[in-house]
Amino acid sequence: MYTIRSLYEKSGLSRTALLYYESIGLLMPEGRSESNYRLYSEVSAARLEKICTYRDAGVPLTDIVQILKHENSEEREILERTLHMLNNKAKEIKDSQEKIASLLHREPGAEFPLSGIDIKMIMESLAPLGIGEEVFLQIHEAFENNSPEGHQALMKFLGFSEDRISRILSGTRNKSMEANKNGKEET
Repeated sequence: MYTIRSLYEKSGLSRTALLYYESIGLLMPEGRSESNYRLYSEVSAARLEKICTYRDAGVPLTDIVQILKHENSEEREILERTLHMLNNKAKEIKDSQEKIASLLHREPGAEFPLSGIDIKMIMESLAPLGIGEEVFLQIHEAFENNSPEGHQALMKFLGFSEDRISRILSGTRNKSMEANKNGKEET
């Protein structure tokens, strides 16, 4: 038998989720311990695995209740309906991606919605997360070194002018050449 704790540790779900599943009749304990803890059997653990499989596939919980209540009689219909719903969501996401891509490729000089973002604003946003200037600069430098094209694309996205991007990239190249030169001298 499983306690609620051992069941949520086994499944990776929260205690709250398991209690919610109980409240909607999806997963019921088989009994209670002498200390009044909920107890679940291997059958319940197997049922929870099915629930997680359906949930991970995007099936709404109310439909999972119906599938498990009626076993296979409604499963196919519910899965087809869920697939249709997910296809519609995927189309909506694709449409949104296309709209964003078209915004990114608008005419040169057009006002860019993120052009007001600067390094100071980014630093102030990261500070509450415990990311100070030194760590930010290390992340930034790693990004520059590992993905120069990505770094340049990000600067364009943030609305930096071509001239400013050139100056930044020129400074990055100079630092990189100096670091390589210093590294060679030390060996």
